[in-house]
Amino acid sequence: MRFLLLFTAALRLAAQSPFLPAEDCSHCHAKLGQFGQFPLWSGSMMAHAGKDPFWKAKVNFEGDTTPRARAAIEDKCLRCHAPMQQYPLQAKGERLPMAALNEAGAEGVSCTVCHKIAATGLGKPASFTGGFKINTENEIYGPHAKPFPMPMMHHTENFPKEGKHILDAALCGTCHTVITPTLNAAGETVGSFVEQAPFLEWKASDFAKSGITCQRCHVPTLKDTAGKETDHYIAHMPHGDGRTFPPTSPRKPFGQHTFLGGNAQMLRVMGVETAGKTEEFLRGAVALELDGRVANGRLELAVDVQNRTGHKLPTGFPSRRMWLHVRVIDSNSAVVFESGAWDKTTGEWTGASVRQPHWNRITKPSQVAAYESAMKEPDGSPTVSLMRANGYWKDNRILPLGFVRNEAIAPVGVGGDGDFLAGSDRVHYSVPASGPVKVTVEVLYQSVTPSHVEGLDPAFLQKLAPHRAPVVMHHAERVIR
Repeated sequence: MRFLLLFTAALRLAAQSPFLPAEDCSHCHAKLGQFGQFPLWSGSMMAHAGKDPFWKAKVNFEGDTTPRARAAIEDKCLRCHAPMQQYPLQAKGERLPMAALNEAGAEGVSCTVCHKIAATGLGKPASFTGGFKINTENEIYGPHAKPFPMPMMHHTENFPKEGKHILDAALCGTCHTVITPTLNAAGETVGSFVEQAPFLEWKASDFAKSGITCQRCHVPTLKDTAGKETDHYIAHMPHGDGRTFPPTSPRKPFGQHTFLGGNAQMLRVMGVETAGKTEEFLRGAVALELDGRVANGRLELAVDVQNRTGHKLPTGFPSRRMWLHVRVIDSNSAVVFESGAWDKTTGEWTGASVRQPHWNRITKPSQVAAYESAMKEPDGSPTVSLMRANGYWKDNRILPLGFVRNEAIAPVGVGGDGDFLAGSDRVHYSVPASGPVKVTVEVLYQSVTPSHVEGLDPAFLQKLAPHRAPVVMHHAERVIR
């Protein structure tokens, strides 16, 4: 029976696609209370990867910047953002232009994309930048042994199979390690650029050494009130009231398909309800400690910023930045010092240059402790074009705990700062002050910084305008005498 089903499916899929619409999966993976895989996935950036308006505007910008390479640029970006449409064409040696994006492509990173990735080659350079391989046996991989096969075979002509690699961080690393060519104006390759590398950052951290994978945080397992991993049914009968199949029983680990990350800003632009949950998730990524004293008419303040994630903070696409908003308030409730304030209209810093170097010691309001990756062209000039970049003039994103130096992802522009450590950074503030003062410190975050949207589609800028406010990741305050 299995052979007949798979043979029939192979004939059908050979002419179409190895992937299924997520709606097909929803028939058995939606009605599981608040843990249904389909509804959780539907609110994620994974589901909206092919719809993301910032991504679309950025791809068009890159094509306009280097017109001769437009076709290659679009096809490369669609590899991870629209794999359900791009992968079948890739297998035939064809390219997918952005203008041809259809309903399948707009579904983003759907269920069968991740669950059909084969284990072969994962974690190796050839698998990066969307180099994953989809199995040719119509198998759907999951973490559980001996899955009950008949419902999936009957409804989708695919066969469920245990595949422990679905829990391997290297699977995520296929699209979350992006290495792009550096192009000149003629579209010629003159180098290469590690655009984003959460997987490589994780691999160099204590998280990897202790076996805490990407999935542990972004697809968290279901736990009881005591924090102990618990089981749950993974599927239910289709089209009914959520009743489970009689031969099945609850399984663990049960991964909650939330896929929460750092892009709350774009979720708000698209009107996706999970933006609030993403902001809450971000607040768990960082911690603060304040210490200081007032002496001889000055406040000497030390702010420790601690990275609680298994990668650089912030990580991912180079448009992201995190910074410290520090205010010093005297006994008369007057603000005597402020660094990192931002304009509510533009989302940009007030009274400070956009190009901030890495600071160990801050003495002026115009100096902002900003953690970011700022790109440069081969001649050293700053750029926001991914395809023109060949490195960073600054990358002081806070390293994960236990970070082991890797030249491909080493920090840039922090030389001489003995307080920039694996897992944390300490910033010293020295400002005029007398008597007791109240110090407030906010860690603010933007997934789309204002400089990265210059020159983009005006229609996108109009959509972004009401959502420029940064996320408050952490707030701390203390009276210092």
